[in-house]
Amino acid sequence: MKKLSVFISIIIAGISLSGCGKSYLDINTPNPNAATGATPELVITNAMTVTASGQVANPGIAPLQFISGWMGYWAPSGSYAQNSVDVASYFQTTGFADAYWIGAYRNLEDYYYVETSAKTQVKPFYEAAAKAMKSLVFAQLVDVFNNIPYSQAFQGTLVINPKYDDAQTIYHDLSNQLDTAANLMASPAAVITNGATTDVMFQGNNSLWIQFANTLRLRLLIRQTQTSGGDAYIAGEVAKIVANGGGFLTQDAYINPGYANSSGQQSPLWGYFRTLTNLPTSGGQADYWKASSYAINTLKAYNDPRLGLIYDTTSSGSYVGSVLGSPNNPPGNATSSLGPGLLQSAAQNAIIISAAESYFLQAEAIVRGYLPGGTTAAQAAYEAGVQASFNYLGAGSATAYLSSGNPMTTWSAAVGTQAEIALIIRQKWIADDGVTPWESYDDYRRLGLPADIPISVSPYISAGHTTIPTRFLYPVSEYTTNTVNVNAEGNIDWTTSKVFWQP
Repeated sequence: MKKLSVFISIIIAGISLSGCGKSYLDINTPNPNAATGATPELVITNAMTVTASGQVANPGIAPLQFISGWMGYWAPSGSYAQNSVDVASYFQTTGFADAYWIGAYRNLEDYYYVETSAKTQVKPFYEAAAKAMKSLVFAQLVDVFNNIPYSQAFQGTLVINPKYDDAQTIYHDLSNQLDTAANLMASPAAVITNGATTDVMFQGNNSLWIQFANTLRLRLLIRQTQTSGGDAYIAGEVAKIVANGGGFLTQDAYINPGYANSSGQQSPLWGYFRTLTNLPTSGGQADYWKASSYAINTLKAYNDPRLGLIYDTTSSGSYVGSVLGSPNNPPGNATSSLGPGLLQSAAQNAIIISAAESYFLQAEAIVRGYLPGGTTAAQAAYEAGVQASFNYLGAGSATAYLSSGNPMTTWSAAVGTQAEIALIIRQKWIADDGVTPWESYDDYRRLGLPADIPISVSPYISAGHTTIPTRFLYPVSEYTTNTVNVNAEGNIDWTTSKVFWQP
């Protein structure tokens, strides 16, 4: 639905995920973009749109697009000189993720306002939606920083320097928050009549919000499969999800406030790669970021019909990719760009959780014994995930692809639990390309899958940091304004320090 009026506030506040200036250095400093005294309905609409701008690529936040490079989706073209701080170098400083950290906490501040004000005003729909969205953003922060300020965040002058909470404890509380959100959404009091104008994800559909909360919760639980003693905890929490009866997403959870081909109103991925005249950005992101040779070769090996939708051909009609870190990559005009299945239009939806991911999460949960049904149910969920990816990209039926006999496409060809999980993650990796690359980064660090994602060949990689980063460094803004607490976390290395759920 078109909600172009939303952009009055988006244009002002959308910059919050690119972060700038000293005024953003303290997460407890009042957000200059926050609408003081505004209604929960208005603030959550803007907050959700800002969240959407931070899922794939954002000009002001290098980590977002770097993840697509690290995961074998994109690579810089040969038109640009390499250096010691580019995506292929794996190098980080405390400034690397500063804008992301600041923007995320600004975004969370808005959700905190919605949650608390909606509770005071007895608006359970907005309280529940804010809890769910807040859980999404907090989880993404934990996934790349591990311990973060949580319980003492947003306390203003009461707590000037918030402590860092244990990451696993945060995750467990987020599961509880999502349980509460689902229960609130199920209440008759949570039914609203103005969802078409205020809810830019589900237009006030309570059932879909419950499925979103359940699916996000399953995502966080599956993330913990490699933790010590995690099985019993995960099984118990999954049982609670099943008990609420709301189910999981069967459609994409996407945000769209009325994206359009006008300045400041384009869908995030489209706007990153396209100008207002629908052409690639001249000498910009579309010339720098090109298809990875690894991704093209993988899709070719599977005879995958999504190849021409995820990537485009060059002027010669060929698929040509770049190698991350290679000094011999062809120039931008001779390499493949993102294809029409990803760059659909200026008005395209911004995916938060895809239907494909929902099905793949369920498939893995069944294989691991957290959900019932056995191999038949696991196969059905897996195949539904592949078909959902085909649907999103416009690839038609996946039936022939799923029965090709390739162990990376066909369920019956993957023998044993580990092979089934590898198959699920491989297809999830394909489905995440240009949609939700964060999830591939998390799966790779959790399981080492897909196992053949190539390491950069850049000559600028520094000694001791020659593997895909395991996490982000804490930002310079924290070392400036929350010095004691961030220093208490010790010395962090982006190659050897890990998030709690990494083995």
